[in-house]
Amino acid sequence: MGWNLRVAEAKDVYLTESDLWRFTQQFLMNASHTTTYKHVLMKALLECTTELNESGVVSFHQIAKHVTKIYWNLIVKHGLTQMNQLGKQSAVEKAMVSFQKEHNIPPDWNFDRLPEHQQNQLIRNVNQFYKKYVYGSFYRSFNETIYSFNRKEEWIQLVPAYVVFFEKYKHILMNVTNYQLAIFLEKYNSQDAMERILSKLEFVSARQSLEEFKQILLSHGHSMCFYCLKPVKQIHVDHFIPWSYMQNDVLWNFVLSCPTCNTSRDNRLANIDYLYNLVERNHELRTAEHMSTYKESKLIHLYHYAVQNGYENNWTPKA
Repeated sequence: MGWNLRVAEAKDVYLTESDLWRFTQQFLMNASHTTTYKHVLMKALLECTTELNESGVVSFHQIAKHVTKIYWNLIVKHGLTQMNQLGKQSAVEKAMVSFQKEHNIPPDWNFDRLPEHQQNQLIRNVNQFYKKYVYGSFYRSFNETIYSFNRKEEWIQLVPAYVVFFEKYKHILMNVTNYQLAIFLEKYNSQDAMERILSKLEFVSARQSLEEFKQILLSHGHSMCFYCLKPVKQIHVDHFIPWSYMQNDVLWNFVLSCPTCNTSRDNRLANIDYLYNLVERNHELRTAEHMSTYKESKLIHLYHYAVQNGYENNWTPKA
């Protein structure tokens, strides 16, 4: 059993892309059928790739933020349940429901609407559980090749081959993970609760408000539409690389847009010239809040990986 491991090193082996697909397929097909812990961790890791430092390290707290948001929105907002091996509520589900009732939080509230101190309390609780039971088990599920981790220091270090693999095939991997998670949830939930389940799973981590990012960009003098360069009266905050690929909200991927450009671009990538305009813009913002995970090469790689994931990159503003 791997759940009780406290420190572990990833195997020092050469991994081909075929190996990575094989280990991932084995994980998705054989992850525990008694809870959703491993599937949710997989979703969180895919979302976290933009937050890795140069060494591929991400803290337990950063991961727990994603995990907690996913669980809150699934369990409380969407009313989806899961079971443990005893046929009862899982520990995380029980904690979420109890917290919501104890603090009299409206059940239709998205996680982002909770006060920050309540979010942090839930994140700490989830982090303690995942630290104790999940990271070691997940590590073993990938044949000990995916990451190194340290429970006392609370970090994981993804193996470089997996970082590239996750970014290169993120859209496919997220879709497959969501599908496997939906199959699991189908066993324990009513038909009404399962309605539009894949849509719920895809957008379970989406922010409800991007006002914070809008104010940061405005405070740095970016008040025109990033694409057509016209003055903006009604400002939209736009994910330059579509959220459906990134699955994360980071300042360096946001631009301010007019409604026309934002709507017409839809889920496409802007022409590559705009990518390099964004690189220049981010150079101006390099000292701003929320830019600590930014690297020019990371943005450029993500743009090209999104193209490989099937996103068109030929959009330009209408004349």
